[in-house]
Amino acid sequence: MKVFMPHISWEGGFGRYFTEAFKLNDIKYFTNKGSFHRNPLIRLLGLRDIGKVRKAEMKYYVKKYGESVFKQCKSVKPDVVLINNESSISPEYVKRIKDECKSLMVLTLGDDPWDSVRWKCNFPHSLKHFDIIFSADPAWNNNIRKVAPQARIFWHFGGYDPDRFFPTDKSMITEEESSKLGCDLAFTGSSYAEKAEGAYRADLLSYLTMYDLKIWGGDNWEYRFQFNPVLRRCFQGPRLSFEQLRILYGTTKIFLNLPAPQVTFGFQPRVFEIAGCRGFQIADNRLLLRHLFSEDELIVFDTIGELKDKVDYYLRHKAERRQIAERLHDRVKSQYTWNHWAKRIITTIKTGSGIEDLDLLLMREDQDELREYLRNA
Repeated sequence: MKVFMPHISWEGGFGRYFTEAFKLNDIKYFTNKGSFHRNPLIRLLGLRDIGKVRKAEMKYYVKKYGESVFKQCKSVKPDVVLINNESSISPEYVKRIKDECKSLMVLTLGDDPWDSVRWKCNFPHSLKHFDIIFSADPAWNNNIRKVAPQARIFWHFGGYDPDRFFPTDKSMITEEESSKLGCDLAFTGSSYAEKAEGAYRADLLSYLTMYDLKIWGGDNWEYRFQFNPVLRRCFQGPRLSFEQLRILYGTTKIFLNLPAPQVTFGFQPRVFEIAGCRGFQIADNRLLLRHLFSEDELIVFDTIGELKDKVDYYLRHKAERRQIAERLHDRVKSQYTWNHWAKRIITTIKTGSGIEDLDLLLMREDQDELREYLRNA
Protein backbone atom coordinates (compact mmCIF):
# COMPACT_ATOMS: atom_id res chain seq x y z
CA MET A 1 0.00 0.00 0.00
CA LYS A 2 1.19 3.52 -0.84
CA VAL A 3 -0.07 6.47 1.22
CA PHE A 4 0.30 10.15 0.34
CA MET A 5 -0.20 12.55 3.24
CA PRO A 6 0.01 16.33 2.65
CA HIS A 7 2.17 18.29 5.05
CA ILE A 8 0.66 18.70 8.55
CA SER A 9 1.50 22.07 10.07
CA TRP A 10 -0.32 21.66 13.40
CA GLU A 11 2.08 22.20 16.31
CA GLY A 12 0.85 19.03 18.01
CA GLY A 13 3.33 17.26 15.75
CA PHE A 14 1.51 13.94 15.31
CA GLY A 15 2.61 13.58 11.69
CA ARG A 16 5.78 11.74 12.67
CA TYR A 17 3.78 9.10 14.50
CA PHE A 18 1.96 8.32 11.30
CA THR A 19 5.39 7.86 9.71
CA GLU A 20 6.38 5.37 12.41
CA ALA A 21 3.08 3.50 12.10
CA PHE A 22 3.48 3.34 8.31
CA LYS A 23 6.89 1.70 8.73
CA LEU A 24 5.54 -0.86 11.19
CA ASN A 25 2.83 -1.80 8.68
CA ASP A 26 5.18 -1.92 5.67
CA ILE A 27 3.35 1.01 4.07
CA LYS A 28 5.17 3.24 1.59
CA TYR A 29 4.65 6.80 2.71
CA PHE A 30 4.97 10.03 0.71
CA THR A 31 4.37 13.68 1.50
CA ASN A 32 4.62 16.87 -0.50
CA LYS A 33 7.76 18.95 -0.58
CA GLY A 34 7.21 22.29 1.14
CA SER A 35 4.18 23.59 2.98
CA PHE A 36 1.61 26.36 2.65
CA HIS A 37 3.28 29.77 2.91
CA ARG A 38 2.06 33.30 2.26
CA ASN A 39 4.15 36.32 1.31
CA PRO A 40 5.67 37.85 4.49
CA LEU A 41 6.20 41.17 2.70
CA ILE A 42 2.44 41.68 2.41
CA ARG A 43 2.12 41.26 6.17
CA LEU A 44 5.06 43.57 6.92
CA LEU A 45 3.59 46.30 4.73
CA GLY A 46 0.24 45.98 6.49
CA LEU A 47 -1.53 45.12 3.24
CA ARG A 48 -3.13 42.04 4.77
CA ASP A 49 -5.37 44.37 6.77
CA ILE A 50 -7.03 45.37 3.50
CA GLY A 51 -9.83 42.87 2.89
CA LYS A 52 -9.52 42.67 -0.89
CA VAL A 53 -5.76 42.22 -0.73
CA ARG A 54 -6.05 39.52 1.94
CA LYS A 55 -8.65 37.58 -0.07
CA ALA A 56 -6.71 37.88 -3.32
CA GLU A 57 -3.50 36.76 -1.63
CA MET A 58 -5.20 33.76 -0.01
CA LYS A 59 -6.86 32.72 -3.27
CA TYR A 60 -3.52 32.88 -5.11
CA TYR A 61 -1.58 30.83 -2.54
CA VAL A 62 -4.35 28.26 -2.02
CA LYS A 63 -4.39 27.62 -5.77
CA LYS A 64 -0.59 27.53 -6.00
CA TYR A 65 -0.31 25.14 -3.07
CA GLY A 66 -3.16 22.91 -4.30
CA GLU A 67 -1.54 22.61 -7.74
CA SER A 68 1.76 21.63 -6.13
CA VAL A 69 0.16 18.94 -3.93
CA PHE A 70 -1.86 17.61 -6.88
CA LYS A 71 1.18 17.29 -9.15
CA GLN A 72 3.23 15.50 -6.51
CA CYS A 73 0.33 13.22 -5.65
CA LYS A 74 -0.24 12.36 -9.30
CA SER A 75 3.41 11.42 -9.74
CA VAL A 76 3.25 9.08 -6.72
CA LYS A 77 -0.07 7.43 -7.70
CA PRO A 78 -0.95 6.49 -4.10
CA ASP A 79 -3.53 3.92 -3.04
CA VAL A 80 -4.60 6.20 -0.20
CA VAL A 81 -4.54 9.99 0.26
CA LEU A 82 -4.75 10.90 3.94
CA ILE A 83 -5.67 14.52 4.74
CA ASN A 84 -5.90 16.13 8.18
CA ASN A 85 -8.66 18.78 8.42
CA GLU A 86 -8.39 20.82 5.22
CA SER A 87 -4.56 20.80 5.04
CA SER A 88 -4.84 24.07 3.07
CA ILE A 89 -6.19 22.17 0.03
CA SER A 90 -9.26 23.53 -1.73
CA PRO A 91 -12.24 21.37 -2.81
CA GLU A 92 -11.13 21.76 -6.45
CA TYR A 93 -7.87 19.91 -5.78
CA VAL A 94 -9.39 17.33 -3.42
CA LYS A 95 -11.75 16.40 -6.27
CA ARG A 96 -8.97 16.35 -8.87
CA ILE A 97 -6.85 14.09 -6.69
CA LYS A 98 -9.78 11.72 -6.21
CA ASP A 99 -10.78 11.67 -9.89
CA GLU A 100 -7.36 11.57 -11.52
CA CYS A 101 -5.29 9.62 -8.99
CA LYS A 102 -8.09 7.12 -8.31
CA SER A 103 -7.04 7.00 -4.67
CA LEU A 104 -9.02 6.12 -1.56
CA MET A 105 -9.67 9.53 0.02
CA VAL A 106 -9.38 9.57 3.82
CA LEU A 107 -9.98 12.54 6.14
CA THR A 108 -9.11 12.93 9.83
CA LEU A 109 -11.38 15.68 11.09
CA GLY A 110 -10.49 17.47 14.33
CA ASP A 111 -12.73 20.55 14.12
CA ASP A 112 -16.36 21.29 13.34
CA PRO A 113 -16.55 21.39 9.53
CA TRP A 114 -19.23 24.08 9.68
CA ASP A 115 -17.40 26.46 11.99
CA SER A 116 -17.75 29.69 10.02
CA VAL A 117 -14.44 31.25 11.07
CA ARG A 118 -12.09 28.25 11.06
CA TRP A 119 -11.54 27.37 7.40
CA LYS A 120 -9.71 29.26 4.66
CA CYS A 121 -10.23 26.95 1.65
CA ASN A 122 -14.01 26.42 1.54
CA PHE A 123 -13.31 23.14 3.30
CA PRO A 124 -16.93 21.91 3.86
CA HIS A 125 -17.34 21.50 0.10
CA SER A 126 -14.53 18.92 0.19
CA LEU A 127 -16.40 16.47 2.43
CA LYS A 128 -18.35 14.87 -0.41
CA HIS A 129 -15.11 13.76 -2.08
CA PHE A 130 -13.95 11.54 0.81
CA ASP A 131 -14.49 7.80 1.14
CA ILE A 132 -13.60 7.52 4.83
CA ILE A 133 -14.01 10.31 7.39
CA PHE A 134 -12.64 10.07 10.93
CA SER A 135 -14.76 12.45 13.02
CA ALA A 136 -13.63 13.61 16.46
CA ASP A 137 -17.17 14.46 17.57
CA PRO A 138 -20.24 12.34 16.71
CA ALA A 139 -22.34 15.51 17.01
CA TRP A 140 -21.05 16.38 13.52
CA ASN A 141 -21.88 13.00 11.97
CA ASN A 142 -25.51 13.53 11.03
CA ASN A 143 -24.70 16.59 8.92
CA ILE A 144 -21.62 14.94 7.42
CA ARG A 145 -23.74 11.96 6.42
CA LYS A 146 -26.12 14.23 4.50
CA VAL A 147 -23.45 15.96 2.41
CA ALA A 148 -21.15 12.94 2.06
CA PRO A 149 -23.61 10.02 1.86
CA GLN A 150 -21.04 7.66 0.32
CA ALA A 151 -18.49 8.13 3.11
CA ARG A 152 -18.02 5.77 6.04
CA ILE A 153 -17.72 7.74 9.29
CA PHE A 154 -15.51 6.48 12.11
CA TRP A 155 -14.74 7.97 15.52
CA HIS A 156 -11.22 9.04 16.38
CA PHE A 157 -10.10 10.70 19.59
CA GLY A 158 -6.51 11.76 19.10
CA GLY A 159 -3.62 11.04 21.42
CA TYR A 160 -0.55 12.63 22.99
CA ASP A 161 3.19 12.75 22.45
CA PRO A 162 4.97 10.92 25.32
CA ASP A 163 8.27 12.51 24.26
CA ARG A 164 6.80 15.93 25.09
CA PHE A 165 4.41 15.13 27.91
CA PHE A 166 5.83 13.01 30.72
CA PRO A 167 6.13 13.30 34.52
CA THR A 168 8.63 15.91 35.70
CA ASP A 169 11.18 15.08 38.38
CA LYS A 170 10.03 17.50 41.07
CA SER A 171 13.49 17.58 42.64
CA MET A 172 14.70 19.28 39.45
CA ILE A 173 12.19 22.13 39.62
CA THR A 174 13.78 25.42 40.68
CA GLU A 175 12.33 27.75 43.31
CA GLU A 176 11.65 30.29 40.58
CA GLU A 177 9.73 27.76 38.49
CA SER A 178 7.80 26.57 41.52
CA SER A 179 6.85 30.14 42.43
CA LYS A 180 5.81 31.02 38.90
CA LEU A 181 3.92 27.84 38.01
CA GLY A 182 2.73 26.52 41.35
CA CYS A 183 -0.91 27.17 42.32
CA ASP A 184 -4.10 25.53 43.51
CA LEU A 185 -5.95 25.91 40.22
CA ALA A 186 -4.58 26.47 36.73
CA PHE A 187 -5.77 26.86 33.16
CA THR A 188 -3.86 27.33 29.92
CA GLY A 189 -5.42 27.86 26.53
CA SER A 190 -6.51 30.23 23.83
CA SER A 191 -9.00 33.03 24.36
CA TYR A 192 -9.82 32.74 20.64
CA ALA A 193 -9.25 36.47 20.12
CA GLU A 194 -12.71 38.03 19.72
CA LYS A 195 -14.47 34.80 18.76
CA ALA A 196 -17.43 33.48 20.75
CA GLU A 197 -15.52 30.36 21.87
CA GLY A 198 -13.32 32.52 24.08
CA ALA A 199 -16.31 34.00 25.88
CA TYR A 200 -17.25 30.54 27.14
CA ARG A 201 -13.87 29.93 28.75
CA ALA A 202 -13.53 33.42 30.19
CA ASP A 203 -17.02 33.54 31.70
CA LEU A 204 -16.62 30.08 33.24
CA LEU A 205 -13.24 30.97 34.77
CA SER A 206 -14.67 34.22 36.19
CA TYR A 207 -16.61 32.14 38.76
CA LEU A 208 -13.38 30.72 40.19
CA THR A 209 -11.37 33.82 41.04
CA MET A 210 -11.82 33.27 44.80
CA TYR A 211 -9.29 30.44 44.46
CA ASP A 212 -5.55 30.63 43.85
CA LEU A 213 -6.19 30.58 40.08
CA LYS A 214 -3.54 31.19 37.43
CA ILE A 215 -4.25 31.52 33.70
CA TRP A 216 -1.86 31.42 30.74
CA GLY A 217 -2.71 31.64 27.07
CA GLY A 218 -2.53 33.47 23.78
CA ASP A 219 -4.86 35.09 21.26
CA ASN A 220 -5.58 38.32 23.12
CA TRP A 221 -6.82 37.43 26.60
CA GLU A 222 -6.69 41.19 27.19
CA TYR A 223 -9.90 41.48 25.15
CA ARG A 224 -11.75 39.36 27.72
CA PHE A 225 -10.89 41.56 30.69
CA GLN A 226 -13.38 44.28 29.66
CA PHE A 227 -16.16 41.75 30.30
CA ASN A 228 -14.46 39.95 33.22
CA PRO A 229 -12.11 42.41 34.95
CA VAL A 230 -11.61 39.98 37.87
CA LEU A 231 -9.62 37.72 35.55
CA ARG A 232 -6.88 40.29 35.03
CA ARG A 233 -5.15 39.50 38.32
CA CYS A 234 -5.26 35.76 37.51
CA PHE A 235 -3.68 36.13 34.08
CA GLN A 236 0.02 35.26 34.12
CA GLY A 237 1.07 35.72 30.49
CA PRO A 238 1.22 34.10 27.04
CA ARG A 239 1.49 30.44 26.10
CA LEU A 240 3.94 28.31 28.04
CA SER A 241 6.72 26.22 26.52
CA PHE A 242 6.37 22.43 26.53
CA GLU A 243 8.87 22.25 29.39
CA GLN A 244 6.85 24.76 31.41
CA LEU A 245 3.61 22.92 30.60
CA ARG A 246 5.09 19.67 31.94
CA ILE A 247 6.00 21.40 35.19
CA LEU A 248 2.57 23.07 35.42
CA TYR A 249 0.62 19.87 34.73
CA GLY A 250 2.65 17.91 37.23
CA THR A 251 2.80 20.45 40.08
CA THR A 252 -0.42 22.46 40.10
CA LYS A 253 -2.90 20.91 42.52
CA ILE A 254 -5.81 20.97 40.06
CA PHE A 255 -5.69 21.68 36.35
CA LEU A 256 -8.92 22.83 34.72
CA ASN A 257 -9.50 21.11 31.39
CA LEU A 258 -11.94 23.22 29.36
CA PRO A 259 -12.43 21.97 25.79
CA ALA A 260 -13.61 24.41 23.14
CA PRO A 261 -17.42 24.62 23.16
CA GLN A 262 -17.52 23.55 19.49
CA VAL A 263 -16.80 20.06 20.87
CA THR A 264 -20.20 18.74 21.95
CA PHE A 265 -19.79 15.03 22.74
CA GLY A 266 -16.07 14.47 22.16
CA PHE A 267 -13.01 16.00 23.80
CA GLN A 268 -9.58 17.36 22.92
CA PRO A 269 -6.12 15.75 23.29
CA ARG A 270 -5.29 17.85 26.35
CA VAL A 271 -6.97 15.13 28.44
CA PHE A 272 -4.13 12.82 27.43
CA GLU A 273 -1.38 15.44 27.71
CA ILE A 274 -2.20 16.32 31.33
CA ALA A 275 -2.50 12.64 32.21
CA GLY A 276 0.80 11.92 30.45
CA CYS A 277 2.47 14.32 32.91
CA ARG A 278 0.69 12.56 35.78
CA GLY A 279 -1.27 15.73 36.49
CA PHE A 280 -4.61 15.85 38.26
CA GLN A 281 -7.40 17.41 36.19
CA ILE A 282 -11.05 18.25 36.49
CA ALA A 283 -12.61 18.30 33.02
CA ASP A 284 -15.65 20.06 31.59
CA ASN A 285 -17.84 17.01 31.04
CA ARG A 286 -18.40 15.60 27.58
CA LEU A 287 -20.49 12.50 26.99
CA LEU A 288 -17.63 10.45 25.57
CA LEU A 289 -15.26 11.26 28.41
CA ARG A 290 -17.48 9.25 30.70
CA HIS A 291 -17.77 6.49 28.10
CA LEU A 292 -14.00 6.23 27.79
CA PHE A 293 -12.90 6.82 31.41
CA SER A 294 -14.31 5.73 34.75
CA GLU A 295 -14.91 7.98 37.77
CA ASP A 296 -11.78 6.49 39.33
CA GLU A 297 -9.67 7.79 36.41
CA LEU A 298 -11.07 11.20 35.50
CA ILE A 299 -13.10 13.77 37.45
CA VAL A 300 -15.64 15.81 35.46
CA PHE A 301 -18.19 18.54 36.20
CA ASP A 302 -21.51 19.61 34.69
CA THR A 303 -22.33 22.76 36.69
CA ILE A 304 -20.39 25.59 38.33
CA GLY A 305 -21.70 24.50 41.73
CA GLU A 306 -20.47 20.96 41.15
CA LEU A 307 -17.10 22.27 39.95
CA LYS A 308 -16.63 24.38 43.10
CA ASP A 309 -17.59 21.45 45.33
CA LYS A 310 -15.07 19.19 43.62
CA VAL A 311 -12.33 21.83 43.69
CA ASP A 312 -12.90 22.28 47.45
CA TYR A 313 -12.91 18.52 48.04
CA TYR A 314 -9.80 17.64 46.05
CA LEU A 315 -7.79 20.57 47.39
CA ARG A 316 -8.25 18.91 50.79
CA HIS A 317 -7.50 15.36 49.62
CA LYS A 318 -3.99 15.19 48.19
CA ALA A 319 -3.72 11.39 48.35
CA GLU A 320 -6.87 10.93 46.25
CA ARG A 321 -5.58 13.41 43.67
CA ARG A 322 -2.35 11.44 43.39
CA GLN A 323 -4.10 8.07 43.08
CA ILE A 324 -6.51 9.27 40.37
CA ALA A 325 -3.72 10.96 38.40
CA GLU A 326 -1.60 7.80 38.61
CA ARG A 327 -4.41 5.59 37.30
CA LEU A 328 -5.14 7.88 34.36
CA HIS A 329 -1.43 8.25 33.55
CA ASP A 330 -0.98 4.48 33.34
CA ARG A 331 -4.06 4.14 31.15
CA VAL A 332 -3.20 6.82 28.58
CA LYS A 333 0.44 5.74 28.36
CA SER A 334 -0.63 2.20 27.46
CA GLN A 335 -3.51 3.09 25.10
CA TYR A 336 -3.66 6.70 23.94
CA THR A 337 -0.40 8.01 22.49
CA TRP A 338 -0.33 9.42 18.96
CA ASN A 339 1.35 6.17 17.97
CA HIS A 340 -1.66 4.17 19.20
CA TRP A 341 -3.94 6.63 17.37
CA ALA A 342 -2.08 6.31 14.07
CA LYS A 343 -2.16 2.51 14.29
CA ARG A 344 -5.93 2.58 14.80
CA ILE A 345 -6.39 4.85 11.78
CA ILE A 346 -4.25 2.59 9.59
CA THR A 347 -6.03 -0.56 10.82
CA THR A 348 -9.38 0.96 9.84
CA ILE A 349 -8.09 1.97 6.41
CA LYS A 350 -6.70 -1.53 5.77
CA THR A 351 -9.53 -3.62 7.24
CA GLY A 352 -12.60 -1.37 7.34
CA SER A 353 -13.04 -2.14 11.04
CA GLY A 354 -13.38 0.54 13.72
CA ILE A 355 -15.91 2.52 15.75
CA GLU A 356 -18.33 3.43 12.96
CA ASP A 357 -21.40 5.70 13.14
CA LEU A 358 -20.88 6.44 16.83
CA ASP A 359 -23.74 8.95 16.88
CA LEU A 360 -26.13 6.09 16.08
CA LEU A 361 -24.53 3.79 18.65
CA LEU A 362 -25.09 6.45 21.32
CA MET A 363 -28.84 6.17 20.72
CA ARG A 364 -28.90 2.53 21.81
CA GLU A 365 -30.35 1.63 25.19
CA ASP A 366 -27.45 -0.54 26.41
CA GLN A 367 -24.80 2.12 27.02
CA ASP A 368 -22.90 -0.04 29.54
CA GLU A 369 -22.03 -2.46 26.76
CA LEU A 370 -20.97 0.45 24.51
CA ARG A 371 -18.74 1.90 27.26
CA GLU A 372 -17.00 -1.44 27.69
CA TYR A 373 -16.50 -1.68 23.93
CA LEU A 374 -15.05 1.83 23.62
CA ARG A 375 -12.66 1.42 26.55
CA ASN A 376 -11.16 -1.69 24.95
CA ALA A 377 -11.23 -0.54 21.31
